Amino acid sequence: MSRTAEYYVAAAVLFVAFIALGELVTRKPALRVDSAALFHARATPLARFFTFSGRWVFITAGFVMATFIFRHEHRGVIIPALLLISQILTQTLAELFKAHYRRVRPEYWVIGLDIGKSYPSGHAVTAMVYFCGWAFVVAFSALAPDLKYALVALLVAWAVCVDWSRLALGAHYLTDIAGGTLLGSAWICAVLGAVHQFALAHAP
Repeated sequence: MSRTAEYYVAAAVLFVAFIALGELVTRKPALRVDSAALFHARATPLARFFTFSGRWVFITAGFVMATFIFRHEHRGVIIPALLLISQILTQTLAELFKAHYRRVRPEYWVIGLDIGKSYPSGHAVTAMVYFCGWAFVVAFSALAPDLKYALVALLVAWAVCVDWSRLALGAHYLTDIAGGTLLGSAWICAVLGAVHQFALAHAP
């Protein structure tokens, strides 16, 4: 099997897993794993910050800064544009699936109440598509190894903290986070497959 096919197969498997989990968790009361994963709002200010970092104000600022850097380095804007389109499309998908599954959010909210349903977590999708997406970009970049590894570790750790913040604030069940991660991972694999296929088609 070619590398391109492997990416597409992985995307399909992850997407099927996302659908299967959604069918499982939205047809019955909260699973035991959800009840066991309550964080009871520890480190609430920190959780609020990481939740904010997964919202459009923070994300848009990041795209503006990345576009400026790419243009300054004469690298074009294809990569930031591709990630921006991915972010928009995956958030749209997440909202469509929320409307389909209609899972009610947990009852142990700490601060406010987000509009919308619970499965999948849009923040978890963002954690994969935006933060881990940039981690992939950095990993395949020509940056110095030490800087590259540090940035990849920071971006992945940030993605984990965004997921944690939704649990800490009582905004989602653990399975909502898992669902968002599966959906975001499926998209990343599909994009990697498309990029790899494009690169092979235009190789000298």
